[in-house]
Amino acid sequence: MRIAVCVKNAVDESELKTDSEGKPLLDGAVTKMSTFDKNAMEEAVRMKAAHSGEVVVFTVGGADAKKTIKEALAMGGDKAVHVVASPANFDSLGTSRILANAIKRAGAFDVVLCSEGSSDTYAGLVPPTLGELLSLPYVGYAKKIEIGAGTAKIERSLEDSVETVECGMPFVASVVSEINEPRYPTLIQIMQAGKKPLEELSPADLGPAGPSGGSTAVISMSAQAMARKKTVFEGSPEETAEKLMRALATEGVLPK
Repeated sequence: MRIAVCVKNAVDESELKTDSEGKPLLDGAVTKMSTFDKNAMEEAVRMKAAHSGEVVVFTVGGADAKKTIKEALAMGGDKAVHVVASPANFDSLGTSRILANAIKRAGAFDVVLCSEGSSDTYAGLVPPTLGELLSLPYVGYAKKIEIGAGTAKIERSLEDSVETVECGMPFVASVVSEINEPRYPTLIQIMQAGKKPLEELSPADLGPAGPSGGSTAVISMSAQAMARKKTVFEGSPEETAEKLMRALATEGVLPK
C-alpha cells in the first residue's frame, strides 16, 4: 500500500506577535508542523504497519519547512517531496494544484491523507480540492478508517452525529484529531530521518498548473483588540485585596 500524506509548515500561533496596529508579524514568525497534520501522519504510519507499504510526505513551503519534513520522516515517513515555494504566494487552490501535481508525479497511491485543516489558517479547503483535482472520492472529517479489499470503511465525525460511509480505493481523506494520538519520535528516529530520501522541486517542475497562485488574496489581517484598564490599587495588602474584589464585582467577574 502506498500512502501520501500532505503536511504544512504552519505559523506557530502561540508564538505569533503583532505590531502596534494589531497586524500579525509574519516575517520571521516561528513555524512548526501544523498541529492537526500530526494526526494525519500518525494515521498513515499506522496504516503502513497494518498493511505494509510506503508513506510519502508532501509539503509546499520555504526553506524552513525542512524541519517539518524531518519531523514527519522521524514519525515514520519513508521519503518526502518538498516543493520549495513561499506559501504567501499561493492560496488554497494554488497549493492544492501544486500538491496534486506532485502526487501525480510520484506515481499511484492507494490513500491520500490530510488533516481537517491547518492549525494557523484552518481554511480546510485543500483536502476536498485535492480529491477533485486527483479525480478521487473524498471523505472528510474521518475519525476512523478501516481498509478492506479494495474498499475503505470510514466513520465521519459530524457536528451532532457520526456517519459511516464506504468508498472505493484510491481515495482522499481528511482526518480529525480524535482519530489517534500522535507519537513522539525517539532520538534514533530523529537521527535516521536525515538519511531518508528527500526530493526538492520548484512549482515550475510540476507543469502548467503548478505555478498558479489561485484566485484569492488576503486583503487585511489583524489581531483581536485587547484594551487593559491599567488600574492601580494602593494601600496595605488587605486594603488592595478588598479594592480588587470590589472592582471585580463591579465588572461582573465576581458576584456582588
